Amino acid sequence: GVAKSQLLKYISSVAPRGVYTTGRGSSGVGLTAAVIKDPTTGDMSLEGGALVLADQGICCIDEFDKMEESDRVAIHEVMEQQTVSVAKAGIVATLNARAAVLAAANPLYGRYNRRKSLSENIALPNSLLSRFDLMFLILDVADADRDMALARHVTFVHRHNGVTAEVVSDNEDDAEENKSNEDSNDMSVDDASTISRNNNETATAKALDPLVVREYISMARKYHPMVHPDVAPYIVEAYVSLRIQDNNHNGGNNTSSNGGVGDQTVMTARQLLSILRLSQALARLRFSDYVAREDVDEAIRLTHMSRASLLLVDANNSNANTATTQRTEDV
Repeated sequence: GVAKSQLLKYISSVAPRGVYTTGRGSSGVGLTAAVIKDPTTGDMSLEGGALVLADQGICCIDEFDKMEESDRVAIHEVMEQQTVSVAKAGIVATLNARAAVLAAANPLYGRYNRRKSLSENIALPNSLLSRFDLMFLILDVADADRDMALARHVTFVHRHNGVTAEVVSDNEDDAEENKSNEDSNDMSVDDASTISRNNNETATAKALDPLVVREYISMARKYHPMVHPDVAPYIVEAYVSLRIQDNNHNGGNNTSSNGGVGDQTVMTARQLLSILRLSQALARLRFSDYVAREDVDEAIRLTHMSRASLLLVDANNSNANTATTQRTEDV
């Protein structure tokens, strides 16, 4: 209900190198590598899977929770070492799989249970969830305005045979603009300046063209930023302070008091690597060869927002339970 599949398909199409696959339709060898026999020569050959084909790109995996456990184990090495090791039929090889993994999963029974942890809701082990740099919880919350806008958009697309509202609105705006220019020849200078200012504001609100985004990403990937010697101590101090804060918040345990989601939100060495990767990615967006402190601060903020999205639900649940207990005591 939150258009996860549409988002993944769009990202895989916009990325310079993107591969889209689903968890149910993919096996372990389909994601990593497979050894096949050539029907002509009879020799064994090695063919890369989705993660190998997405090298230096992004691999979007939909319905991640629908994968078999035996097939899901094959992704651990890819997400940790960025390589695929194969030892089959006399072929021993190591393939590069330096791809970003964007996965989407649905909760069990179709609804997210606020009384359970993230791993229990989507039936994924903590060893696999901890390998993701960022995890965001997207809930389908009933909202009258958003539901009305979504329903109007869906009915509009079906009514106009798949044409989006932006294309139709642009054509209508052009027609109205031409008509207004013909009818208002005696327009004053003040009115003209007001309309031009409104048009500029409307132009800045338009979405970027996918071709522009693709070209921008291609140019940004040419940069390989390094951590500046002046920034390295700042990253170390930030990581140590985050570890201390996390230890004080959880009381020295890996399980938090907000519903048992501490395994997904605890600060470990993998989160340090996540901060470094995010900082380098942010430096690429600026076409810079060095990571700045602002990049590190933004990476830490993204990490906090990812953890907050998981803890917020359980915090709201604990507040609701407290309110229920108080009402029971009052009765």
